[in-house]
Amino acid sequence: MKAAFLRRAGEFYLEDVAEPVCEKGTVLVHVKEIGICGSDLHYFNEGRIGDHVVTGPHILGHEASGIVEEIGAGVSGLTPGDRVSIEPGVPCMACESCLEGRYNLCLEVRFSGAPPYLGMFREYLLHAPRFLHKLPDGVSFTQGALVEPLAVAHNAVRKAAPKPGDFILVTGAGPIGLSCVEMAKVAGAARIIVSDRKLHRRDAALALGADLVVNPEDGGLVAAIRDFTGGRMVDCAIEASGSESAIGEAVLAIRKGGRVVFIGMGKEEQKIPHAEIIRKEATVLGVYRYANDFRPVIDLLAAGKLKGFPWVSHRFPLSGIVEAIGLANDPQMETLKVVVYT
Repeated sequence: MKAAFLRRAGEFYLEDVAEPVCEKGTVLVHVKEIGICGSDLHYFNEGRIGDHVVTGPHILGHEASGIVEEIGAGVSGLTPGDRVSIEPGVPCMACESCLEGRYNLCLEVRFSGAPPYLGMFREYLLHAPRFLHKLPDGVSFTQGALVEPLAVAHNAVRKAAPKPGDFILVTGAGPIGLSCVEMAKVAGAARIIVSDRKLHRRDAALALGADLVVNPEDGGLVAAIRDFTGGRMVDCAIEASGSESAIGEAVLAIRKGGRVVFIGMGKEEQKIPHAEIIRKEATVLGVYRYANDFRPVIDLLAAGKLKGFPWVSHRFPLSGIVEAIGLANDPQMETLKVVVYT
């Protein structure tokens, strides 16, 4: 089978390797579509994220859908030919976090693509059946691959808990931010404001239902929100960029008693308007991946309440993954989500 490897930072290549053999308690999946995530680009550029370091040829990728090819002994509930979305993190299911239902916080999680665990930029992989989610008819492989970023947004909006009629700010209109726009609409947000530096991303946010888009480089984001809301400000801000300036603006943009949800990954330490949080008695929440969010997202896709594909801007075959990574990594290109297919 073909698999794409990162040898070291900046060096990506495709190679023929042996197809994995289905083992007891596992499922062999023929991967069909894989999204390129910002974390994949971080590994490509830096060779590491935190303690996860690429020390040799490594397969990236964790946003994928596929077809069940073979099931191992002891597996039930899946049959060859089933179309599935692949939840990339396999937790221990025995620690305190797992037993509380917050398995995204498991210290022993085996997360596809995070070294040393091989990812999904390949034709076949073995996976735990519990974390393969069947796709209903009408939900495409592309949508199935995008369940992963949509699950992050589902977790974020669930924590933000918007009520019908609420005003929501989303800072950063990359795939996660755009996912949050879709999810906030489903949750009943009255008005959604989106901030992003790039015009094509602001246009994508408008196409998905945002009511106001702002370029933060023009200055005056908080003033624009004040005007738009009649001085009330937003009920919740979802920060999806990781930018220090956006973090500050998110806090400044909420009303008294409002909520801020942080998703975007930036520098390890960043400035935050601490006194503003106290004065507003704000609720500040962090979001890390997802837990029990794949199935609700798939149900929303099946019901037509989420689209989950308008923000796919480019598609490449697996044989063109080097070009795909280069395009996704180029800040001058107008990309949203780049998808690779086998």
